Formats: sequence, C-alpha cells, structure tokens
Amino acid sequence: MTARDVSDVLAQYAIDYTVRRELHRVPPHVTYEVSLDGQRAVCKLAMGPEADLATEGRIVRFVDRETTVPVPEVIAIDSDSFVAAWHDGVPEPTHSNGSESANETWARVAGAGMATLHAETEPAFERTGLFRADDDGLALCGHDSWAETVEAFLDRRREFLCGTGYADVAAEALDFVREHPAAFATPDESVCCHGNYLPDHVGVAEGEVTCVIDFEHALCGPGEYDYWRTALPAFEARGRPDLEPAFRTGYESVRSLPNGFDRRADCYRTLNTVSYVRSLLLQDEYDEAETERRAERMCGYVTDSLDDLREEFG
Repeated sequence: MTARDVSDVLAQYAIDYTVRRELHRVPPHVTYEVSLDGQRAVCKLAMGPEADLATEGRIVRFVDRETTVPVPEVIAIDSDSFVAAWHDGVPEPTHSNGSESANETWARVAGAGMATLHAETEPAFERTGLFRADDDGLALCGHDSWAETVEAFLDRRREFLCGTGYADVAAEALDFVREHPAAFATPDESVCCHGNYLPDHVGVAEGEVTCVIDFEHALCGPGEYDYWRTALPAFEARGRPDLEPAFRTGYESVRSLPNGFDRRADCYRTLNTVSYVRSLLLQDEYDEAETERRAERMCGYVTDSLDDLREEFG
C-alpha cells in the first residue's frame, strides 16, 4: 500500500482528507495518520491476503459498544481497510526500557484491563470460535468445544505454512489436539480474547488502561488462552518472568483464573510457538539465514514439547 492507495480509501468517505504520515508497517498491515473532514484519524490497510481488516474493525466496534475498555472509535470499515478516530491513549512503542516500577505497574494494570475485557464480554458468548465479518456485522464460527476451536486455529496456520517447509510443525500440533482434546479442556468461560495484549498494544497511565489497539488476533475462547498469549511473550520470553505475578494479581483482582490453569501453560506455550512460526515468515523481518535459524529453533521446541505433553496427557 502507498499514500495514493490510502487516498483512494479515504475518498470513499470524505471530500476533505489528508494523508499525514506512515505510522507502522509490519505485514500484513500498514497504518497511516490521516485527516478526514478535519478529524484526526488512523487508517489501517491490508498489505496482502492474510489481513482481515473487515473482521478486525468489527471486533473493535464490538468492544467499544459492549465494554468499558478504551478503544479507538471506528469511523468506517471496508473489505481491506478501516478508519478509526485518533486516540491519545494509544501506547508508545514498548515499555521494556522503562523503569522497574513502570514495568511492574504496566503488568498489574494490564492484567486488570485484560480481565475487564473478559468479564464484560463473557455474557455475549456461549461457544468458542473464530470471528468473521458478515453483512450484519460481527459473526462467530462457533465450535462445540475449545479443543475444536484450537484445531481450527492450527489448521489456518498449517494452510499458511504449506509450501514453506514448516507445515509439518502445525500438522503435528493439530494431530496432538485431535488425539488429546482433554489437554485443552477448561472450565473457563468463553470471552473475547485480544490475542496480542502486549505493551505496544495496551497503553497504561496513572494506574489505568488508556487504550487497547490491534485486535487482529482476536478470537472467542477461554480467558486463560489470552492470559498465556500475553504472559509468555511479554514476561517469560523477555527474561522477566518475575513480572508475571503482578500481571496475575491484576487479572485476579477482577476475574478468577480457572482450575488447572497452570497445568495447561505448556499447552499454550506449544500452541503459541506454532503461531509464532507463521508470524516469523509472514512479517519477513530477518534475512533468510536468520529466519531459518529462528524457525528451526521454534519447530524443535514444538516437537520436544509435544513429546512431553503426550506423556503428561496419555
């Protein structure tokens, strides 16, 4: 996408519009700061077929309408873009260089914020599933069990990885879930899971969440899925597992975690790692040798972890 492409999108909605600057470019999306009839806004556009901005825009609207979670107001949605009003609470890139107290504060406040998203969306869903856009707004491709939703999640990763040399890792994980559905059996209720609730996407100031953005990975599942989707990359992978207790304290100040929560952590580590292989290849951030090195390391972890999980779950 180029500034001219953005102009074509904005021309659908206003006569007076300006493309001010590119904000962020990571496949499969690019975002721009724009002006629409004098209103400061952000336009998010697809860079390829892996993007689904029609669904993401509707998820943000749903969260804005059904919860107290602060999100940008969505102004317009198209098949490959959406426009949202500028929100001053959008986080600055990464808190990792902040002070120790700032790190712990983010963890605690963000934990409570995630739990609020879960608690306030729980009444809307009776089943788990993957979101999609339809003519009436936001729809759910629901499943009878969380394990079936995990299968659908992994199957999408497998489809993307076909032809890359790494599809087998997703297929192996998919086989495990089909053979051991009890590994993902949880008493937790179905909620809207953000799926990428990290410091770059969750602003915190003065003890409160100021804005949550980037719902592209959202799905309907148990809250524990969302918890581990944050705790593992935000704390464990960054060498700061000591911050996870603050995140848990914040979460549990609003919503309880289910029985068996800690036992299933390795299941989510494995599931997440398969997803990260897809992200590694999709975002194309590194040269070929480094990409291969990282992918092989991730795939090796998944294979070893699945062996351990088979022993644990029979």
